[in-house]
Amino acid sequence: MSRITSTCTAFRRRTVSVGNNKRYNAAYSRTAAASNLVDTCTDADPFSFRFRTTSTRFRTTYTGTGRNISTASSCIILTTYNRNLDRFLPSHLDTRTRGSHCTSSRSFSSSAAETDAMDMNKTASTSTNTNTDANTNTDGNTNTDAVPKSIISDEDYDPFTVSANIHKAAQWNQGNGVNGTWDPLFCAQSVNSYIDHLHYIRHYIETNTNTNTNTNDNNDNTNDNNPVPIPLPKHAHHLLASDTTERVLKAMLKMNIPTHILSKKVRSTEKLIGSIGLTQLTNNLSYRLLEANAKAGNVGRTIQLLNIRKSKKYTCSHKGGVKREFELAVQSIISAGLYLRTKRNVFISDHDQPENDNPTRWLDAILVNMSSRDVPVQLDTKLANMMLDCYASTGRNGKALHFFYRVVEDTSTSAGGQANQNGNGDSYGNGNGDGYDNDQMANPNPQSKIRMKMTNQLPPFYKLPSDVLAHDEMVKRPRKEGLVSKLEWEKEKEWSPALTAAFAFADSLTHGACGHEPIELNLVSWNTLVKVCCYRGAIFRALEILNTTMPRKNIEPNVITYNTILAALARMGDKNLMREMLTTMTNKGINCNKYTVKALVDGYLNAGDISGAISLVQDVFNQQRILPPFTTHLKIIEFALGTDLVHEAKRHVYFIQQIWKWKPNTFGKDETKKFQNLMYATQKNPKLSKKALQRLFSYFGAELLDEDFF
Repeated sequence: MSRITSTCTAFRRRTVSVGNNKRYNAAYSRTAAASNLVDTCTDADPFSFRFRTTSTRFRTTYTGTGRNISTASSCIILTTYNRNLDRFLPSHLDTRTRGSHCTSSRSFSSSAAETDAMDMNKTASTSTNTNTDANTNTDGNTNTDAVPKSIISDEDYDPFTVSANIHKAAQWNQGNGVNGTWDPLFCAQSVNSYIDHLHYIRHYIETNTNTNTNTNDNNDNTNDNNPVPIPLPKHAHHLLASDTTERVLKAMLKMNIPTHILSKKVRSTEKLIGSIGLTQLTNNLSYRLLEANAKAGNVGRTIQLLNIRKSKKYTCSHKGGVKREFELAVQSIISAGLYLRTKRNVFISDHDQPENDNPTRWLDAILVNMSSRDVPVQLDTKLANMMLDCYASTGRNGKALHFFYRVVEDTSTSAGGQANQNGNGDSYGNGNGDGYDNDQMANPNPQSKIRMKMTNQLPPFYKLPSDVLAHDEMVKRPRKEGLVSKLEWEKEKEWSPALTAAFAFADSLTHGACGHEPIELNLVSWNTLVKVCCYRGAIFRALEILNTTMPRKNIEPNVITYNTILAALARMGDKNLMREMLTTMTNKGINCNKYTVKALVDGYLNAGDISGAISLVQDVFNQQRILPPFTTHLKIIEFALGTDLVHEAKRHVYFIQQIWKWKPNTFGKDETKKFQNLMYATQKNPKLSKKALQRLFSYFGAELLDEDFF
């Protein structure tokens, strides 16, 4: 059963650490946070690092400990964080020379948006991994300035094979075309081998550089005006080439790993490449870095790369043009919210949620970057809708959820050896009726029974729209005196700062935000705002958009609008209002789809009406030829078995068997090709097969015999 675990406004105040660790209070407005790019560093990420590039044909010399290292081209130098002035230097340089270097060379400063980069996995990990050693970097090495340990031996060093594997992994289906298969494991092995070789190269440079330094220190005739070239192992330039690095980032996106793990992988790889400092930052490489960080959810890094590409006047060769860069920047915010969708603490207020719960500051930074280009990029409705969707990317808060049941394991047995169906058992978890989780399909203890214990507590009065409507929409707020309209309460900033910011941001787009022309919100825009309202528990505000705002704008709601609200009502178990909305859809000629049935079934199950949910699925199928997703069938059976309603579970199995026996109508009446394909797919679904259903029954300690099938 699914279980949601326990986990900004237009103007806000925050504390930043600047330069030599002095504390300042800074008031950021939406525009100021995006336009005033200040050089700040935070203590939240002791291992954060910055891009540093030399300008075109700019020559920088690192002098110290008897050696000179010179660079004559633009290179990626990803540096480790340090509170002192040496924070912009590569970690392998001697600390005695960093102070003078930082005063003589220019580095890209981080913006306020970049400083507060909401790398979601990092924000969430601060609450779960509090024992991180401040002297340990993301590569697993302690003491950033120490010589790293070599990962591979000299015999295993094979740059040609690694380059060939990376080139193959970066291709679609590994270069085998439509007949090939995507192999994420091969991509991961190729990328990991490449990283091991980079560690070898860095170890080689450190070892030989230290040897040359000691020799030069003992030689009084050392000429500091003649830089000593950086020692490299044979053919290392193949691995350090910009093209190879670009392919590595492309292959990294094909590894099929969770976003928060991909985020760490991208950041640590950037740091490793930057510690070597010999890879040129080209147009294609900067775009690939932008894409990798965007899909990994590294918001601050993505926005900083936008600034770098703007300053270097790089062009985008993607078919989407330069607008594709900003679509990736918005995607970074959405990707950063994926982790919070499943790991959100719904028991704390929105004020205490991670800062990426309100992405306004980063959206404004993107808008400012678009308008400040040499050739300004005009905001369109498609990109604006992507930006609005960022407010719903972090999932639902506590106001939009209610826990209706607990999953328990009944381990008590009777004298006959059978499990006691009335035992309370140990708690397995909480459920809110939000989908189906089939990660475990075998009972770990055959002597026990899995049971669902429905809670006796209904959602609070103010959470049930049908009850509120029956009392003229007046509710009493917790810990406050007097009655207030539920709609007015939801419009207050205290209800949800992120929701308030979403409407403020949408309103600013219609008036022209950050130097852009005003845009007109369309159906997708209002559907997105409806979703934001439902995710924040503001159902009455969503209903206002449906019944008042959209008709005033001459916009007709579609099935997505109703499905979004139905899904929100289902999480409250409000069957009465759901039935009314279904009637409204029918009267307006809006056809239902599988997600409509899914939402209706979820509402019935949360309300404890399992028999009604089964009848609903059968009625909708017979009348409208619509089937819900296959997970809904399994969910109905799970609820029935978990509450000891075995006969109801078998009743739904009987309906599934009717689907098995279905054949196309020879007259072709009321059967489209799409419906026939749906029936064929349902019949062939292995999760709905006889064996799978029997296994599901056995998981709950029940039996589905051959006599139960026809």
